[in-house]
Amino acid sequence: MNPVVTLGRKTVDLKFKALGLKIIQDIPTDDFNHILDFHIENGWIKTYEYDGFDAWIDYGKIKLSNAGRKMKFEWDNWSEGEISGKAKDI
Repeated sequence: MNPVVTLGRKTVDLKFKALGLKIIQDIPTDDFNHILDFHIENGWIKTYEYDGFDAWIDYGKIKLSNAGRKMKFEWDNWSEGEISGKAKDI
């Protein structure tokens, strides 16, 4: 992996840890879709969905909310899925 990308990810990981957040990266697309569907079917509400011209072709993003808790699901065709939110929700 590119050293700049690695450094960027490490910086984000430290920030997330300090704030009690968690990030899971490089989730295969099928698994990512199953996890997203599971949360929506179990009461998480979609509060945002990226709808640009390349939505779910090159990039996709959905934000979910449930009882004041928030999670972010992002996908791109290079690194596949990423889920972030409070550690207890992840």
